[in-house]
Amino acid sequence: MSLIEGDITNKLPIKGQSFRIDENVEEITLLFFREPGSKPLVLIKPDGSKWYDARYPEEQVTWYTDPNFDIIRIKEPQPGPWQAAGRIDEENKALVISDIRFEANPLPNPLFQYEELKVEGKLYNGDEVVETARFRQTVLLDVLFISTNNPDFDNFGANPARVAQFEDNGRGHDERAGDGVFTGFFNLDVEPGEWLATYEMTTPLYQRVFEFGPVEVEPLPVEFNVIQSEAVDENHQLTIQVDENWIDPQSVVINGETSFPNGEVRKFTVSEIETFPHNVAIANLAFGKHLVDLDIFATSVDGREFEARIDDFSFIAKEPPPPEPTAAERAQQQKIELERQRELARQEREAKQKQAMTNLIIIVVVNIVLIGLALFALWWFKFRKKKVATDVASSESLKSEKSGKK
Repeated sequence: MSLIEGDITNKLPIKGQSFRIDENVEEITLLFFREPGSKPLVLIKPDGSKWYDARYPEEQVTWYTDPNFDIIRIKEPQPGPWQAAGRIDEENKALVISDIRFEANPLPNPLFQYEELKVEGKLYNGDEVVETARFRQTVLLDVLFISTNNPDFDNFGANPARVAQFEDNGRGHDERAGDGVFTGFFNLDVEPGEWLATYEMTTPLYQRVFEFGPVEVEPLPVEFNVIQSEAVDENHQLTIQVDENWIDPQSVVINGETSFPNGEVRKFTVSEIETFPHNVAIANLAFGKHLVDLDIFATSVDGREFEARIDDFSFIAKEPPPPEPTAAERAQQQKIELERQRELARQEREAKQKQAMTNLIIIVVVNIVLIGLALFALWWFKFRKKKVATDVASSESLKSEKSGKK
């Protein structure tokens, strides 16, 4: 990151809390470790002026502060004696960060899809291995596989895949914390094809990328398929096939774990198989999705031991169709169907008869009503005619009586 000339070493010669920068330094990056929880440092220049973590010339200085350290990058620093005021950790000397780089063990080529492998590497500051444990804690190391976009391979146009992170914390596959050896555990769940192994190093002030390769990732030379049972009392079969062009079939060891739809988990192991394909029985316990985790260990034809892991293999067991009925069952079904049809015909006849009777009753009632209405109309007509005649006779009689009196 920095261009440093002269005899400046990676560990500053601190006398008390002072150090000297020569006049031929164009840029310098300093890392000071403080006592945990202490306040950020104050830098005192050779001319006596002071820089603070919140007050410094931004065009010349980049300053990152953490609860435990300060990283300060200075362009064209003033030559002469400098001082750092603060609670500096005496057990972790200040460092000049120069050409930070990461060197990892070379990757095998080719690799296999789903392969898992342990890779170790070291962090260098210039030509020296970084031995300060707290400095290593400020660095993040991720590994990406980036497609070369070679149209001759299946991973043409594939997205970058993050496959590992290097750590020196004594956890996982790292053997000892703080020993300067970073360990990454690669999980190559990527498409087969041609890739660049890209080591991405990030510090609070900058990011560096180191590319290695290209490397080829071949399809895993162990293939798995499932033959599902067609009967509820028969097992499913996990079929294992090996590509002998890539691996020694007798070296194959497989540890598997099946999670059943009913919540049960069962394990199995395959080893010392002389011929493939080889079948593994999977109990037919329940219908639904089965998950199978597979750890594969084998030796390639060129003698390289490798391991791979598949944790997303699954299949769905469907309920088989019911068995074909026997001749007696078919005869019984036909008899039941014939009786059903007869019953339907009887019900249909009864319904028609009932409807016919209903229609007849309606017709009779309507006719009776019509006859009644006709008789009433005839009576009413005669009644009105008789009433009119009576009224006329009464009127004429009244007129005659009036004429006689006169």
